[in-house]
Amino acid sequence: MVQVIIRDVLNNEISSIIEEIFARYAVKDRIKNKRVLVKPNLLGAFPPERGVTTDPRIILEIVKKLKKYGAKEIIVGDNSGSIHFNPLKIAEVTGILEASDGCFTNLANEVIEVKVKSKYLDKLIISQIVREADYLINVPKFKTHSLTTISGAIKNMFGIIPGGRKAQLHTLSHSVKEFAELLVDIYQIRIPDLNIMDAILGMEGIGPTNGKPRIINKIIGSDNGIALDAVMATMMGLKPEAIELLQIAAARNLGEIDVSQLAIEGELEIISDYETPNNGLLQRIRKLAVPYIFNFAKVKPVVDYRKCKRCQHCVEVCPTSAMKLKNGFPEAERKKCVSCFCCEEHCPYGAIILPSWPVDLANRLIGK
Repeated sequence: MVQVIIRDVLNNEISSIIEEIFARYAVKDRIKNKRVLVKPNLLGAFPPERGVTTDPRIILEIVKKLKKYGAKEIIVGDNSGSIHFNPLKIAEVTGILEASDGCFTNLANEVIEVKVKSKYLDKLIISQIVREADYLINVPKFKTHSLTTISGAIKNMFGIIPGGRKAQLHTLSHSVKEFAELLVDIYQIRIPDLNIMDAILGMEGIGPTNGKPRIINKIIGSDNGIALDAVMATMMGLKPEAIELLQIAAARNLGEIDVSQLAIEGELEIISDYETPNNGLLQRIRKLAVPYIFNFAKVKPVVDYRKCKRCQHCVEVCPTSAMKLKNGFPEAERKKCVSCFCCEEHCPYGAIILPSWPVDLANRLIGK
């Protein structure tokens, strides 16, 4: 049976939890004299207290132990979705730069083209180190996601794609399910050897950037990212089999998503009143309708003028050029918008609002 370890940070030091996970999966024997890539979630220049990026304390303990166990080379890095900040600046603001203890690298410096088994494309540009690393530790965040419902181990591997290229990939799919298929295609390019999830400070609501931080005080580990994500979804109060990412991964035999079939060490408890996107009845109807009437079922983001600083980040990151300035503020053109929500994800001020489907329908009726 696939193992998933759940540990309470309040009862254990982070160092001892990482030590236990390393011991359970024989990391010491597997990384000696090897090149190791540590892949955190570095979505953008957000401080740790926002709950957006991987807790730097976890990265620090991972790096310490990799050095202790004799890794030949340790590389810490991610391709942020942000195109507005230098990667070193993002690493500095998130605390990852200091935590990396001299091992941080800009993964976008060296890229290669690889063949991909996907119905959407046959090749992709990825960071070269992803292919060259002997051992890959995926360190995702316990978060929700407005498009894919969850952002965990599978979604974190989207970061092997350099910078702005990620936004362009949204244009290849026309539904949540199709985008989930593409994400799993990318995950399969280089399946992580170990996954350590930061669930110390999670995020609920409309993640992955502008949701609400939620104290969970857990660290979760497994050598199978799909099983790890299934446990995370269950803790959020979701059914793993109802989430497209996990449906597709399970159908490809990449991992078990029935938590009753997992060897779980620790307490698997459902977090009370955890807010998740796309989980209401109307949202589920919308998701089912999308493949058939996508242009009608998609949701157009709107701008909160009170929060908007007119930085134009949303305009620059939009892969279909749907976001334009109108009367000095950005506004999405409904016909061009593909509901990828890149604008919301990259807004540093939380000024992009993703209306519920009923609210968006009302906006349509009044011509917005």
